[in-house]
Amino acid sequence: MTYTYLENLATDRDRVRFYLQDTVVGAGPKPADGNFQDEEIAGMITIEGSWQRAVAAGFETLASAWQRYPNFTADGLNVQRSDIAKGYAASAAEWRKKYGSTANTSRAGSRAVTRVDGYSDDVDSHET
Repeated sequence: MTYTYLENLATDRDRVRFYLQDTVVGAGPKPADGNFQDEEIAGMITIEGSWQRAVAAGFETLASAWQRYPNFTADGLNVQRSDIAKGYAASAAEWRKKYGSTANTSRAGSRAVTRVDGYSDDVDSHET
């Protein structure tokens, strides 16, 4: 795994890193100051189809990564890690609103389906 960043933002990878504030090795936005690897960013760009949507995916990844860490209070110090996750989720939502989601049909989405559970085989899932 590798890490590269050019401050002139010449590549899509550099743009993604810039907006995710992943520009210094060992001081990245992931928990424990982790950085995204070049290969992870390349994968996000490929899956998402643009660097802008890759930024949204990066924010979603960060929200998920920080969500698993608990809030805690010790010796008068109050650490709200859930606020970090919420901030990344809000940033992801802003980028998704502005640049959309990937057109990849393999992603989960919402679609009405007919339920077949022995009780309501004639009711679409979006009906109550």
